[in-house]
Amino acid sequence: MYKALIVDDEQMIREDLQDFVGWKEAGFTEVHQAGNGAQALKIAADIRFDLVLADINMPGMNGIDMIRRLREQGCQAAMVVITAYGEFEYAKQAISLGVKEYVLKPIDFGELQALVSRIAGQLRATTEEERNRQFVREAELACAELLESAALLRREKAEEAVERLFAAQHALCQPLESVFPLLRQTIAEAESQLNSLDSSGYAVRQGVFLELLQRLAACESRQEAIMLFRQLAAHLTDGYEEAGTADRSSFSHLKALIREHLEEDISLEWLAQRVHRSANYLSVVFKRETGENFNEFLMRERMMVARQLLGSKEHRIVDVGMMVGYANYRSFNRAFKNYFGQSPSDYRSQYGSKP
Repeated sequence: MYKALIVDDEQMIREDLQDFVGWKEAGFTEVHQAGNGAQALKIAADIRFDLVLADINMPGMNGIDMIRRLREQGCQAAMVVITAYGEFEYAKQAISLGVKEYVLKPIDFGELQALVSRIAGQLRATTEEERNRQFVREAELACAELLESAALLRREKAEEAVERLFAAQHALCQPLESVFPLLRQTIAEAESQLNSLDSSGYAVRQGVFLELLQRLAACESRQEAIMLFRQLAAHLTDGYEEAGTADRSSFSHLKALIREHLEEDISLEWLAQRVHRSANYLSVVFKRETGENFNEFLMRERMMVARQLLGSKEHRIVDVGMMVGYANYRSFNRAFKNYFGQSPSDYRSQYGSKP
């Protein structure tokens, strides 16, 4: 599980350190040796060590310099130095390099065994904590993709998200119970989305969501949990598909509403208040219907109208900016240049005509 590196210029000491410590019992499946600092640096360049046990006083490159070089190489291993009483003050320099443990000569192998076991325990705790954090990150992404894919009517993508979720659960050694809160949360978000889309349609489907929750409460196997997630993805996709025709017929109204109010401070929340839908739902609709997110769509609309208005010299450039939602010339100039690669004034000089 873990890997250790013993660094000492005396072979007998290296052998004793390897033979008289229960490395495997502590969780170290690999123990390597190096006879000097340079050799240690070469070995550590290819192997990620969890613990480095090094004599502080070695010819050529001492232990402190070696540890400094290891840190520069990116080695994050726990560092333990072996030192004599007379070298102890010198060893304190290692504190700045993250060395917190010392083994005094002559070596007490009982104390060293306890130290190695303690470090292994710290490594296990850190590893488990990192696995938990990584699972939460990957699980949240998978559930978000499940919801988005279902809303975009991409059934296969939604099922792939389910597969990734359970692959992460297995790879990161998470208990089956870790996915249950995720399913409950995803069901709640799915219900909210469908209710926002079509409250009457959601009312018809609500019983299926309740059944999924009831089956979740009695779930005892990984395969059954996977099936519940897959059924949620299919059920949610069907709900969006059934409501899709009404969405598409009304999408032209959304676009027209935006174009009529380009001079205003438009946002998803602004639009949601006017069409009595949730901002999250509208975000999905724009992505599905245009392939763009809402902000990309809004920017394109503003730039297309601005370019059309700049083609005529009927309006001042600053007024054109205000007509498409920019309160000042500087922000309009920056946005137009980022979008088209030239400033509004340059565009008008090149393409504009007299009124």
